[in-house]
Amino acid sequence: MTGRAVVEVVRRNGAQDERDLQRALDEVARSGGGWVHVGPGEWRLREAPLRVHAGTRLTLTPATRVVRTGPIATMLTNGPYGGERTVGGHDGPGNIMIEGGVWEVNGFDNPRPSFGMVFNHAQDVQVRDLEIRNMPEWHAIETNSTRNVTISGCRFVTGIARRPHEYQTEAVSLDLAAPGLTAWGAEDDTHTSHVRVIDNFCSGYPTFVGCHTGHPALQHSSVVIANNTATDLSCWGVNLTNTSAVSITANAFSRTAAGIRIRTGGDRRVTGVAITGNVVDCTSGPAVHLDAGAGGEITAAVVSGNAFSSPAPTIIERTGTIGAVLGLNAGHSSAGDAGEGGPMASRSV
Repeated sequence: MTGRAVVEVVRRNGAQDERDLQRALDEVARSGGGWVHVGPGEWRLREAPLRVHAGTRLTLTPATRVVRTGPIATMLTNGPYGGERTVGGHDGPGNIMIEGGVWEVNGFDNPRPSFGMVFNHAQDVQVRDLEIRNMPEWHAIETNSTRNVTISGCRFVTGIARRPHEYQTEAVSLDLAAPGLTAWGAEDDTHTSHVRVIDNFCSGYPTFVGCHTGHPALQHSSVVIANNTATDLSCWGVNLTNTSAVSITANAFSRTAAGIRIRTGGDRRVTGVAITGNVVDCTSGPAVHLDAGAGGEITAAVVSGNAFSSPAPTIIERTGTIGAVLGLNAGHSSAGDAGEGGPMASRSV
């Protein structure tokens, strides 16, 4: 990150709101980038989301709280939320790091659907070591039309489900700049790629990491989901649509309705999926679902070295045209099926 300017924000007496923080972010932008330190205390987002500019590092202390109190639809973005439709590709503000603090989306007291953070048309984004709480309906972090993203060491606590599409409430979401899906910038179908979601904790969400949109000819790609812990999920641990070159490894998902789903989103081809070394404990659905839609195909997939538990009769479910190697996995289905859903210790499935 660039260090051209360093600005410290200290909480004063009385009400503090987004204007104090935005002034600091704008100040480092005028210097061509820099570092904003925000001290302990509470800041309220009442009228506008925070806009972080290119080349900015924003650091909050563990005792810093940012609370959404007004009718805004995201807490932080890298562009003019809801405006500016000329910037496309990955040409928007990038080289951004957001770290630390508690980001209270406040969905119970302020139930308007919201994002915690959303990045569009960017590259080189890091979000780390922070907590996002009580996110209503949408996504705690959306990486949309963005390349080279790392989300690490974060906590995602409580996502209030979107009805009737509960599974679409995701702690981390991959999306594309399609019409109606991008917070700002050109609606040019730029996808997301080279994403690392590592060493995070999630509880009380429908879905931990997901993507539920797609494009007939384009895909998300190069996604690593590793060493995360998620619990008490009402839908999926991971639910990716139209995403190739995926590694899902060494995660621990407990008390999740279902585990990991890879799907084509129609007649598309997804290739290169490795699901290895995970511990997945489901309460109702399969631990893994490889789901190719009509005319679609999933190829070059490996499911191996995992430990699965599920009451579903089929722990590893395959729908449609699937080219997969099911290696040695350990597991048990309380349904007692002796096939794919039955005991799997020391055998290939």
